[in-house]
Amino acid sequence: MSTSFFSDIRKTDKHFWKVLISSMIGNALEWYDFMLYGYCAAIIGMLFFPAHDAFSSMLATYSVFFIGFIMRPLGGVLFGYLGDHIGRKRALMWSIYCMAIPTALIGLLPTYAHIGWAAPVILTILRLLQGLSMGGEFTGSIVFVVEHADSRYRGFWGSWTTFSAAVGVLLGSSVCVAVGALLSPSEVLRWGWRIPFVLSITGSIVGAFVRNRLQETQAFEHNYRPKFSWSHLFNCYGTALLQLICLDVVVAIGFFTICLFIVNYLQNFVGMSYYHATSINSISTLGFALSIPLSGYCSDLWGRKPMLRFASLLLMLVAIPAFFVFSMGNLYQIFIVQLILNIIFGMYFAVIPATIVELFPPHVRCLGVSLAHNVTMMVFGGTAPTLAVFLIKSTLVIGGRSLALATPGVYLALGALISFCATFWIKESHQKSIS
Repeated sequence: MSTSFFSDIRKTDKHFWKVLISSMIGNALEWYDFMLYGYCAAIIGMLFFPAHDAFSSMLATYSVFFIGFIMRPLGGVLFGYLGDHIGRKRALMWSIYCMAIPTALIGLLPTYAHIGWAAPVILTILRLLQGLSMGGEFTGSIVFVVEHADSRYRGFWGSWTTFSAAVGVLLGSSVCVAVGALLSPSEVLRWGWRIPFVLSITGSIVGAFVRNRLQETQAFEHNYRPKFSWSHLFNCYGTALLQLICLDVVVAIGFFTICLFIVNYLQNFVGMSYYHATSINSISTLGFALSIPLSGYCSDLWGRKPMLRFASLLLMLVAIPAFFVFSMGNLYQIFIVQLILNIIFGMYFAVIPATIVELFPPHVRCLGVSLAHNVTMMVFGGTAPTLAVFLIKSTLVIGGRSLALATPGVYLALGALISFCATFWIKESHQKSIS
């Protein structure tokens, strides 16, 4: 990094630092809350979806995980519309409340053994509310930060929103590791799993307090906001919506395969303990987080397309061999390969915020980004764990164990291929004005 870059960083105004920090806090807490369900999927399956075999229990658990994604496009439309019409800041305030309350209630919810079928029904409703909030928070924070950022470093500053997502994932994983380390397996199963969910309410109060003290972005203030029209969005920006979806495919599949599914995969199919699986995931997520700012900065120097293309190609080549290594069950090999996967994925994910914000003009930016991103998350991200379990079970019938356990890697590689091809469709935008 050049000397001028560090000099420019030191000159960054105080309000932008407030914008960045508040967005990172809110975003990290949202991802922490949303991912807890996935990290505790094996336990939730036993407590809320008891079944005669692990496959059935996990499929039921991940089905409810997917239900949260059904609401993401609706949340994206709702909060995207609010962001474009009443302001980015006010929309983000509402989204943080909409996530914190359902998450804490999951931690207090009685299990199937106590209230029968009502337990999974209430759990499903709470997941729907989480999905609604997630539909607005992540994309809203991306737009908020990138619009405030110095135009020369939109890639770098935008990457900190994905860094905060990684921090939220790491925080959730680390809290689960601490619970697993401090409590016995029976204590975790009885009540310990509730602790991470209940803790979320404290952080959300802090995030809301900080966010309430911010100013609105100039891109919102200085642009006329026309009456909402679906035909205007799809007719004028349909290509941008499709480009965003294709670029986001590997983000959706990669995030919920690499950062979430592997934790339960190692426990249920490889036979690793809860403590070891979550510990490996936490350390690997740290590598994911650290790779993000550097990749964002490189996208400002060399452009968005080269970075996206390089990272998606690497992921496409590594995905299938990685799952073959996982299936062998060697602790140290699993750690190294999972770390590599996380770093490569971080290189791609880092460039996404600036890239997708630059696809749309200000008056439809929140709505366009939120709608396309959350549709992709629903179709490809929410289904990724469920489809991975289904592929493993189906392939076991026709092939060996190693082949079956490697099938999630095939799905990940296909997602990387789609996004790799999309990088040839978009125009380079790192020097483009977004106002």
